[in-house]
Amino acid sequence: MLESSPFGNLLTELRQDLVDRRDEIREVHQRGLSGTQVSAKLASLLDTVLMRLLDATLTEATGPRAASFASNMAVICLGSHGRRQCSPFSDVDLMFLYQGMSRSEVAGILRPMTQGVFDIGLHLGSSIRKPAEAVQLARDDTVICTSLIDARLLKGNRSLFEEFRTSFEKMARRNSKSLCKSFLEARADERNQYGESVYLLQPHVKRSRGGIRDLNLLRWLGFAEFGQSDPDRLHLLGAMSKFDHHRLLSSSEYLLRLRNEMHFHAGASSDMLDRAEQLRIADWLGFQHRSGLLPVEQFMRDYFRHTNHIWQMVRRREASLLSVSTTSRVLDPLFAKTVDGDFRVGMKHVSATPVGLARVKSDLREVLRLVQLSAREGKPLDQPTYSALLLAAPDFPDDVSVEVRKEFYDMLGDPHTVGRLLAVLHELGYLEKLVPAMQHARHLLQFNQYHKYTVDEHSLRAVREAAAFDDSDDTLGHVYQDIQDKHVLHMALLLHDLGKGFEEDHSEVGRRIAEETARLYQLDEKSAEDIAFLVHKHLVLSHLTFRRDTSDIRVLEGFARQIGTEERMRMLFVLTCADLAAVGPDVLTDWKRDVLTDVYSRTLKFLQNEDSTDFRAILTAQTAAVLTALTHEQRGDAWYVRQLESLPASQLVSQDPQTIVQTLTRLKPLAEGAADAWCHFNPETKVVECFAGVNRGLGRGVFSSMAGTLSSSGLEILAADVDVLADDLLIVRYTAAEAQPTNPPTSDRLNSLAKQMIASLESDQAPQFRRVWGQEQEEASRKLTDMTSEVRIDTSLSADFTIVEIFTFDRPGLLYALARKLHDLGMVIRHAKIGTFIDQVVDVFYVTNRDGTKVTDEGTLTILKHELMQVIEEE
Repeated sequence: MLESSPFGNLLTELRQDLVDRRDEIREVHQRGLSGTQVSAKLASLLDTVLMRLLDATLTEATGPRAASFASNMAVICLGSHGRRQCSPFSDVDLMFLYQGMSRSEVAGILRPMTQGVFDIGLHLGSSIRKPAEAVQLARDDTVICTSLIDARLLKGNRSLFEEFRTSFEKMARRNSKSLCKSFLEARADERNQYGESVYLLQPHVKRSRGGIRDLNLLRWLGFAEFGQSDPDRLHLLGAMSKFDHHRLLSSSEYLLRLRNEMHFHAGASSDMLDRAEQLRIADWLGFQHRSGLLPVEQFMRDYFRHTNHIWQMVRRREASLLSVSTTSRVLDPLFAKTVDGDFRVGMKHVSATPVGLARVKSDLREVLRLVQLSAREGKPLDQPTYSALLLAAPDFPDDVSVEVRKEFYDMLGDPHTVGRLLAVLHELGYLEKLVPAMQHARHLLQFNQYHKYTVDEHSLRAVREAAAFDDSDDTLGHVYQDIQDKHVLHMALLLHDLGKGFEEDHSEVGRRIAEETARLYQLDEKSAEDIAFLVHKHLVLSHLTFRRDTSDIRVLEGFARQIGTEERMRMLFVLTCADLAAVGPDVLTDWKRDVLTDVYSRTLKFLQNEDSTDFRAILTAQTAAVLTALTHEQRGDAWYVRQLESLPASQLVSQDPQTIVQTLTRLKPLAEGAADAWCHFNPETKVVECFAGVNRGLGRGVFSSMAGTLSSSGLEILAADVDVLADDLLIVRYTAAEAQPTNPPTSDRLNSLAKQMIASLESDQAPQFRRVWGQEQEEASRKLTDMTSEVRIDTSLSADFTIVEIFTFDRPGLLYALARKLHDLGMVIRHAKIGTFIDQVVDVFYVTNRDGTKVTDEGTLTILKHELMQVIEEE
């Protein structure tokens, strides 16, 4: 269509008018106009633009049907436009109803309008239907049905619209139950795609749980069940309580205003509340740093509070709509059992009798009994009971008797019910009465990429993860099963992160919270001390395992003394694994579980023997076993004797005698300067283990060269050891995982890795590190935290090595660059571990001078720190 034509001129005018009017609306939005009012103004803007387009289209229409077209059609606004809740860049969804013409004739006449909508910069979804056809499609298609619920006549034949509306409402009444079911199922599928947990830390404002789509779902359910979608009318009908009505309007206003701001700022449809956007919104809303909470954490706490309110309403509506089968209605009165005259356990639900309901509304002990019964029976509370408890919770006093606290504490010991018990108490608002520190943690965001849930959600998940170990048939499962006092463990898990959100280190704050909690519960001295210890030291096993050389007997001796008792060690082991598992999916990998189990088992030996004599005897016995595994000729070979005498504890601890002998036998024929390497896949831990031996390898940059090769080949190095045996025989071992795992690596892949390791020693070319899609965005997102890079050097923790810890944001090739710099500075890496600390990578190197002495010279250490910081700061 020519821009110089009247219609073309109109498009130019409307395109500019759309921009100008949006800018005007943005100004009043910035001045504080409510989200509801801004959305209504945007809807009116669309109405004006669309009607002008329609009028121009009808004016230019030609043909035999053109004259009667206006009286035989109706333009209907659907979805958010229909209910006047538009965001600045919402799609336009229109339905054209018609009669007395063919579809092709209607489409032909409307083509200038539908094309014009795109030409002026709007995104249009449109359909052309007869009233009966629209109703039929709505019955069979959930998406169509929900869009029609808020249908609003824009222009045209009102009788045609009313014909459709009457028929549609009649269909909805006839199919009320099936429509409700289809709405819930469709929304569940969408939530699964965009984040099932309401506490997913980078939510989709529209589609994640508790978002705008769930607000809409409540309207849709109201329409299907009561014939009304407007919250005010549902409240007047008695279909929505005053409490829920207030919460719904408040949360709706909050989310509409938030979404409007996101669209205005982006200049496009933008609904993903990623970390950068969270920071920006927090600043826009004027949040200030206070009481240990970042502005963004305060903003997201508000966001999660609103989305949680919406989600709880959806859950209760869903529960109330669950159809009870004829069988249940018949059998429930016959087979339901009554407990103490107060509660009933039915076929599908647990409920309170009228007498019981009156009691639970005012007695926290009765609330505990009821929720525990529900958890023990594995059946949810029915809708009336759940709603009554939810509405009563705010009126309960914060002062809880010791007797009630002790009853709750006793319930914590049951692994089969504790997870569900805590979750329901928290949902209903009673857990913070029993554990006051939970109130501060509710909806508390941890502004990092590492944790996937808020503090309260993470804490609840940690308890559930621990209880799930009761079903594991491995060391971790057996240790959990053997813990005598699970009340202590579960309370410690519930409290372990509640010290977050304050200025002071969360472990220190957590210890005080644990001590105060023990006083409130009047726990015995041992239980109180154990809980406080576990909360205060909940990170020590993880840090030791993934940052320290645990083959050093002195390290484990010191750690065992710090723990003190076997029972504490058992609980700390389980707590550490549960904490990692609760961070997010796949954080507690099989490899991490295996390594933690190994450190736990070896530490336990010190605690059982009370000193290291037996452990040293084990090392002596292991050395003797290696000697026995040698052939008669090998035992008489001075080379094998020298290697055996120089074999470090790390090899003896981690390798069986046959493997050690096979390694030495493979490396003995190496010529001076030559190397050999091999890799294999461990199916139990799902890691790749690569070994290399280099004759006269000291001072040649073996570690950095091979680490660079493995990283550039797509492996993520998890840990590494470098041992220098007799005659300068260098043995390197890498534990790594595929950066993008699919299937286990093939033998060809493993052989190729080994060949590349050998070839790297003679290569003058620095390795090239490939980037994967989305990596830059993820790295940039991590750097949004206020964490700074740091190099820490310790010369006291190890008698033989200087420990260098580097905290920074990871990037491709970082490990290689750091290792190469250490080599260039004349140092030898003896051990390396790669861990994480929140959003940062932690590279830990145990180093010596080339002559094997410990690096202690202050000048050298200063240069070392400076040079490593230079590497970190290079982009």
